[in-house]
Formats: sequence, C-alpha cells, structure tokens
Amino acid sequence: MSKPELIIAIKEEIARKGPIPFVRYMEMALYHPRYGYYASPGEKIGWKGDYYTSSSVHPVFGELIAKQMLQMLAVCSQGDVSNPQETFTIVEMGAGKGTLCFDILNYIKREVPAVFDRLQYVIIEESRWLRDKQTEWLRPVFSGRIRWEDEIPSDLVGVVFSNELLDAFPVHRLRVKEDTIEEICVDWENGSFVEVLRPPSSPRLRRYLSRLDVRFERATELEINLRARDWMRQMGQALSQGFVMTIDYGYPAEELYSPRRPKGTFLCYHQHKTNEEPYVRVGEQDMTAHVDFTSLKRCGEEVGLSCLGFTDQGHFLMGLGIAEKMAGPADRMDQSPEARKTFLAMKRLMAPGEMGKVFKILIQRKNLPGDVRLDGLQFKPFFRFS
Repeated sequence: MSKPELIIAIKEEIARKGPIPFVRYMEMALYHPRYGYYASPGEKIGWKGDYYTSSSVHPVFGELIAKQMLQMLAVCSQGDVSNPQETFTIVEMGAGKGTLCFDILNYIKREVPAVFDRLQYVIIEESRWLRDKQTEWLRPVFSGRIRWEDEIPSDLVGVVFSNELLDAFPVHRLRVKEDTIEEICVDWENGSFVEVLRPPSSPRLRRYLSRLDVRFERATELEINLRARDWMRQMGQALSQGFVMTIDYGYPAEELYSPRRPKGTFLCYHQHKTNEEPYVRVGEQDMTAHVDFTSLKRCGEEVGLSCLGFTDQGHFLMGLGIAEKMAGPADRMDQSPEARKTFLAMKRLMAPGEMGKVFKILIQRKNLPGDVRLDGLQFKPFFRFS
C-alpha cells in the first residue's frame, strides 16, 4: 500500500516538469519531509522493521567499532589519550535508531572513562522523526556527551563515520549500450508510474562513466550515486585532522560496474524481503543501491583524504578480536540458549556468506603520519582496490 499523499506530490511534480529523473523520484519516496519513508513514523530497522544493520544484530559490533575508534583517537593525540587537555570528537552521519551510538559510548564509558569524560559525540540526522527517537533514548543516558547538528561542524579533529548511510542516497539509474547513454526517468501514465528513457540529466554522469574504462556491448542498467561523492567532499573539507570511516555494502568500481551485472544493484526492502518494484508501496519501503568505493576513495583524495585501508567486515572484525569474543559463548552453547544466540549473532556479523563479505569498510585519514597502523586493517581480503 503506497502513501496517497506522496503519490499526489510526485504526480504534481511530474505534471509541472515532465518526466523526472529516477534520482528525484527516489529522493521524494525516501526523504519527502512529510511523507517520505525515512521521515515517517514507524520501525525501519530490526526484527519489526524492513531490514537489519550490523548494529541491530549484536552489541559486539558497536563495541569493536569503539575499540577501533579509541585507537584512532590515540593517533590523533599522538598516542596519549590520557592527556587531560585533549578533547575528542566523534561524528556519526545518520544514526538510525541510535543503537550504534549507544553501544559505542557504553563501551568507551566502561573501558576508558577518562576519554569518555572529554568526548563530544555529534549526530547528524536528516530525519526529524528519527532524531526525536534518538534524543528521547540517548540524551538521558549520556547527558552532556551527545549533541545533534543539522550540518557537520568544521575544523574537526577526530573521527567521522557512517554505517549503512550511503546506500540509501538517491541514485541516478542509467541504461548504457556501447556509446549510447540514457537516463531512466519516471512519468505518470494511465494511473501508474512508468519508466521512460531520456538523455542524461547532468554532465557529471557522462564524466563519471568515462572514468570507468568499461565497455558495455549489451544494454546494461547501472546506478551512479553523485550525492555520495558530494558527501565525501564535505567530510574531507570539514575534517582538519583525523579519520573518515565508511561502512556500507558495495564494491570497487571494476566489480560494481561490470557487464556481468546487466540489471545493476538497485533493490527495495520491505519486511525483510527484497524486490525490484520501486513503484509499489511508495513511501512504505526502503530503496538502496550498492556503493562505488573506488569513487569515494578518489573523491576523498581531491580534498586531502588519503586511503589508509579498505577491507570487508569479516576481516575487519577479526582484526579487532571478534574470534576471542566468540570463544566464550561457543564453549557454553550446549548449556545456555543465550550463549548460543550470542555466538550465532557474532557468526552472522563475520560469515563470508552473510554480512562478513557483503559489507565493506573504507578508512581514510587526513593530516596524520604515514606509518599509522589500525587493528581493523591488519588482515587483507582477497580483492583488488586501487
């Protein structure tokens, strides 16, 4: 069931402007300020929602992220996080239900209270409904440690990170065959939305494709996330010194944009099931596309971010010690249903056939020594990234 008010809003824009690029349709379906999927009340993440994130599977994910962040903050303070004059900043872009923030701060407060006392945790959240939920839950628990902002602060020293944010940015969808490039647009005909092909709506799309060095001899659909590039530039410009950590599902460009993917990676999620029908349940389902990590890396380099490492979630968590955390529950599985549940949750986070291989972690640095080593990057996966 679609939201009637949202259907009307999209129809009215098409009536005024003619067929709209799919990127605009996706933007309205997800982020319309009153009727969009993310702006509206209702559970999106977890058992009662439409999809899972790693942070909703088990708190150990946030704890290991916090462990990595403490190492990053130590690098920013030249190895001395005990300096009482040092103030640390962590910025989370798009905090969802606030679960990851809770697990990160809880770990730091418990393990290194001296750092917690000098920590500022900033959340940038576009959805007013989600922000209200985060504030209601997190502010009483971590009073004085968290603040909410509309835009990322400038001259940051610390860590900027996102978890499953960029895959939900609106994307341009193109149909490419040899030298012919057409953009998928959305029109309204005979009581329903229909797709029509038009010339690319932005010259940036052709430039993007020209850098891929891939020839599509048969008609291929693909997605281009220009907003992710703009986002990465913004992160690099805001950061004075520190790290940008991007966690999401995606691939290097040579694997993402391939004739072996003739239908691209665009998907919708509703009640934990996937579909390829963006014109049903409008405003009531999530829409995503895999992230081009090569583009993020190169775009970051343009604003002073150098790539420190790129890995998958399984290798990342192994480097941070998830195997040791799994050992205890594994020993108690026969006696304790809770231990079995915990073990299986951790296994899911790192299993190659599940989250362990699908999710990737890109870590970039700015104005830091060249010999930085992070535990999460010590194991190298078997894929190329340049």
